[in-house]
Amino acid sequence: MKKLGTFAGVFTPTILTILGVIMYLRLGWVVGNAGFGGALVIILLAKLITVTTGLSIAAIATNTRVGAGGSYALISRSLGAEAGSAVGIPLYLSQTLAGAMYISGFTEAWLALFPSHDPIMIGVSVLILVLGVSLLGAQFAMRTQYLIMFVIAASLVSFFAGAGEANPQILVWGSFPKASFWVVFAIFFPAVTGIEAGAAMSGDLKDSKKSLPLGMLSAIAVSFIIYVAVAYYLDRMTSPETLVSNNTIMLDISKWRLVVAAGVLGATLSSALASVVGAPRTLMAMGSDKVIPFFRFFAKKSKAGEPVYSIIFTAGGILISLLLGDLDTIAPLLTMFFLITYATINVAVALQLGIGIPSFRPRFKIHISIPIIGFLWAVIVMFMVNPIFATVAWLLIIAAYLVQVKRGLQAPWGDVRSGMFIAMAEWSARQSEKLKSHPKTWKPNIMVPVEDPANWHQKMAFLRDIVFPSGTLRLFSVKIAEESINSIIRTFSDRLFSRTSDVKKRSQEHNLKKNQLADLASQLKKEDLLVTSSVIECRHFLEGISITSQVMRSMYFPPNIMFLSMSHNRSKDARLEDMITIAIREKMGIAVYSQHREKALGNKEILNVWLRRSSPNKDLAILVAIQLNRNWNGQLRFITVVADQSESESARLAQERLIDRARLPVSTETLSLIGNFKEVLNMAPIADLNIFGISNELDGDTMHDLATAVNTSCLFVKDSGTESMVV
Repeated sequence: MKKLGTFAGVFTPTILTILGVIMYLRLGWVVGNAGFGGALVIILLAKLITVTTGLSIAAIATNTRVGAGGSYALISRSLGAEAGSAVGIPLYLSQTLAGAMYISGFTEAWLALFPSHDPIMIGVSVLILVLGVSLLGAQFAMRTQYLIMFVIAASLVSFFAGAGEANPQILVWGSFPKASFWVVFAIFFPAVTGIEAGAAMSGDLKDSKKSLPLGMLSAIAVSFIIYVAVAYYLDRMTSPETLVSNNTIMLDISKWRLVVAAGVLGATLSSALASVVGAPRTLMAMGSDKVIPFFRFFAKKSKAGEPVYSIIFTAGGILISLLLGDLDTIAPLLTMFFLITYATINVAVALQLGIGIPSFRPRFKIHISIPIIGFLWAVIVMFMVNPIFATVAWLLIIAAYLVQVKRGLQAPWGDVRSGMFIAMAEWSARQSEKLKSHPKTWKPNIMVPVEDPANWHQKMAFLRDIVFPSGTLRLFSVKIAEESINSIIRTFSDRLFSRTSDVKKRSQEHNLKKNQLADLASQLKKEDLLVTSSVIECRHFLEGISITSQVMRSMYFPPNIMFLSMSHNRSKDARLEDMITIAIREKMGIAVYSQHREKALGNKEILNVWLRRSSPNKDLAILVAIQLNRNWNGQLRFITVVADQSESESARLAQERLIDRARLPVSTETLSLIGNFKEVLNMAPIADLNIFGISNELDGDTMHDLATAVNTSCLFVKDSGTESMVV
């Protein structure tokens, strides 16, 4: 299909849509209410939105190919498919309503010439006409507009050549007898929304990067001059009373009435045609991106590349709008939908300029203040026109966005959101560096060395219960780098071949472990937890843990707990003790998990927390217990061992003070056991998990003995000194 150039594809549909029904049939009413000065203010305020939005569209268009869908494509490619679809729906509705408004304007002008005709039949006939032309293709539709442009130019000549009752002076500010300033603004605003007609044709342009900015901005400038001139002439030649009561005043004061009538009919017809051509392309683009129901139906094209089903569906929407409303009813609603679209386009550009991502390199450069002004002014105008509708509209868009997010759309293109959040995170990180860390901000940020990911699926559920909902997990594993002694004595060629094979083998093993870790992480990412995973290659497992812990502790938001799994194979106890030493060196809290062979975590209901008097590890033990208790929704129990009965009461009071200071649930139980610590372990009530502190003397053998004595899964913890349960 032959592509369109700047004049045919952008300038012509844009200027014809702007110089349309509002100029011919409502600009006189605007001037009659507001006076020339008030009308000029309304035109300038409306143009401020379209100029800033036009500049924003030009910036995006010269940075990337827009593609089919116009403003929908701009938003979805910048802010993501979710935001694009949330705004694309009101955009499509605005384009459909615009088609209905233009046909209503055509009907109104036709009735001024032939008052005996049936308005419904006129509207339906025009709709069938533009539907037929649009089905013939965008190329044919564009060619018909050259004739219409000539007719509009002739009508303007006829209008300015006419004569009326000249007023001695212009009316600077009107009395607004028929409507308030913002109602008048709302009815006028669709007059300047023609940039959508050009933007909607972006997929049919030879060079959208060149055509969109040049075509839109030139059309905006030319139409501004024409609107100001027409408003001045209307105020100069006609009284305000006549202007507010006669919607066809431009026909009455023109030199050749039929020429202006032809201009009105031609302009409204071309604008309706632009809507029936442009709106289906927005719908088709959303269907192609699978963001709307029945997307396959709307995404279908004819052999000529026309979205036939979308065109027919759009025609049905226009017909319903024609039957339910007239021009004055549709125009304010149309204003709100267009303002939503323009505000979102400006947000997209402002974000890309603000975060300074290198991929945003538009050839048409604008200052960040331009899209910010466009966004703010569009939102302000929405609430000035109709605050209730504006609020409801934004709430519906947010709801639509959240629905699309929940659907988990995966668009093939990138968008600015990741860069935006990275920029926010970087700013937050820089600010946090300036502030001293405090126990009040503590949350579980856990690093987890995983030797064999295949054995960790059950433990991931336990880690989830410790960190949910706002903690983080950093999983890593170590790939042992093996070197063969044979590589030293082989010939150069053999060595080269061998190393190539070794590299492939190592790469496969590395990727396997990396995929296994990613699979573990994916379980928790589904719950929106922050989980990262990585594999490093070192000569020894301990060396890998040492290097990784040093690197992670120097990062922004460093881990504050090292989570270790205790093997039932006691030959690994020495390595466990070495890992604990590394964690102590890096000033991290320590959590060593010993999982029961059969029971695992049982029913995840009851927690026993063993506390010594003046325990140095009580803070981390209680904080972890709080996290687990919240996620298990179970029973928390504190156990203290005392030497004899005389100490039981003081131990109980100490436990109650601790519960009060730590703001623990009132259902928290306390228990004092009398006797030797190791001898009373088996006397403790049954629990699904027992939590013990790690003393300086606690070694692997002791931890195994404790786990065997209580016959449950156990967690052994050691404070880093930065935790506090009472803040």
